[in-house]
Amino acid sequence: MISLTILYFFEKQDIHLFFNGYFSPSADYLFTYLTYVGDGFAVVAISIGLLFYNYRWTLQIALSGIVSGLFAQFFKKIVFGPTPRPSAYFEQIKISLRYVEGVDLHTAFSFPSGHTTAVFAIMTSLMLLINKKRWEAPLFGLAFLTGFSRIYLSQHFLADVLAGSFIGITVSFSIYYFLYKTKFIHNSKWDQSLITFRKK
Repeated sequence: MISLTILYFFEKQDIHLFFNGYFSPSADYLFTYLTYVGDGFAVVAISIGLLFYNYRWTLQIALSGIVSGLFAQFFKKIVFGPTPRPSAYFEQIKISLRYVEGVDLHTAFSFPSGHTTAVFAIMTSLMLLINKKRWEAPLFGLAFLTGFSRIYLSQHFLADVLAGSFIGITVSFSIYYFLYKTKFIHNSKWDQSLITFRKK
């Protein structure tokens, strides 16, 4: 709601220029690496790790990551097309941005943010699966910071990140409902793991 309010009252270029004016060497380092939490490899790595804990958890993470990623790519490549990312957008209007050294900047297919979609899909799924209050703030915080890293690194605008978070959250809740609130829940084999399977 805060992001929607900001987007309602301010132009996207003004919002981005505001955030671009605040930086530090430690933030450069943090966000350069934190942004990879939203990479597709994170979905794969967590899914593989969860195979040793619970198949249903694995499906939750894997399906949430894959389905939300497909939605993001559909909107990015087909619906909205090659919309310019901040580096290309500001170059067109002859305004210089401050960039983080060593970051490979993309120039097109800005909306929505794929990394933000992935990280919110992962973290929302983990919040639903763990279902403990003390984990909610850290997991949401990690998703929030990863999404913000896309703005900080000038890979996306605020609207791109907001849309990505919405897709990730919506898909995760839908997958969770399918896996835990339908007939799927009655099949106990999905609550095994590679470890329990081998023991049998």
